[in-house]
Amino acid sequence: MAPTLYQPVEDLETPALLVDIDAMERNIEEYAAVADENDVTLRSHIKTHKNAELAALEDEMTDGGGICCQTLGEVETMARNGIDDIYLSYQVVGERKLDRFCWLSQKVEKLATTVDSAATIDLLQDAAQAHEITADVILEVDVGLHRTGVAPGPEAVALAERIDEAANLSFDGILAYESHVKAEAETESEFDELCWEAMELGEDVVDDIEAAGIPVDEVKVGGTATSRYSGKHPVVTEINPGMYPFNDVGELELRPWEVSKDDCAATIVTTVISVPDDDRLVVDGGSKTFSLDKPQMPVPKNRDDIEYANASEEHGWIDTSNSDESFAVGDRLEFIVPHVCTTINLHDLIIGVRDDQVEELWEVQARGKVR
Repeated sequence: MAPTLYQPVEDLETPALLVDIDAMERNIEEYAAVADENDVTLRSHIKTHKNAELAALEDEMTDGGGICCQTLGEVETMARNGIDDIYLSYQVVGERKLDRFCWLSQKVEKLATTVDSAATIDLLQDAAQAHEITADVILEVDVGLHRTGVAPGPEAVALAERIDEAANLSFDGILAYESHVKAEAETESEFDELCWEAMELGEDVVDDIEAAGIPVDEVKVGGTATSRYSGKHPVVTEINPGMYPFNDVGELELRPWEVSKDDCAATIVTTVISVPDDDRLVVDGGSKTFSLDKPQMPVPKNRDDIEYANASEEHGWIDTSNSDESFAVGDRLEFIVPHVCTTINLHDLIIGVRDDQVEELWEVQARGKVR
């Protein structure tokens, strides 16, 4: 049976993806305050939840900073639902995709995309010229992640000049995504130091491009873990976190000094379907319910005496050897999701709850829209 508004949480069929609305709103307010303190724009990345209503809520609660998307399908979903300030933090490659981008550029107030090579610049220029539009462009610079992005130095300047000289492109600034810090930093001071070092590289690129006579109006940076550190650097104009309204086990383990279980708004409520012995039970949430693409496993939300030990597709093995409680078939157990972005992508619906009842129902509208 589909969930309904004002339904008690205890009556929901399981497994069910829940979001604690109070915790989510606190998290959004906290990051909005970080952005305000550092005088930067907060543009939320919606690849985490893929829902236009939540995107609009984030935009409203963060002083209209706009949103980020990671696929054209996400952009289309957001645009069709009234979001009109969008940054696509991804390279657009392929004739049909470029046609779609140009069409979308004419449907929303502001749409920018990302380039990091002469090839992506030239493809975008040709498409923009064919469609008689001016495309807003952000140049991605590699400040340490070594995924996409041009290396700092002369090549970055040359690409900025190539954009600036293109008749149908407008150079808006740079993206300096510093996610590599998450793999290197273990303490708050290390996050602070390594994010600052990455932003110094970004500032060097800005200085080089501006020395060539090209203004750099925007410097976009940051994910959930790094934004509050990188956003302190004076070169930064915008932070782009995505998971921050919800958090997850990954964030809980990565930054225990600033993320607690109370900050983890996204959970899965499960039902015990089997109690084979005194030290083990099985719940109805496995790898098709919790995304297990990261090393982390689900963590019990309101208790520490049990452990999510293993999963098959529809089964979750729960180790109860350290618990004094006797469990029975039909009991309910709630777990913080290991990786919120990919877990939400497994579900059709996000159930917003407050005071133990359903208050909001958010469809995962851009689920599966990977093109």
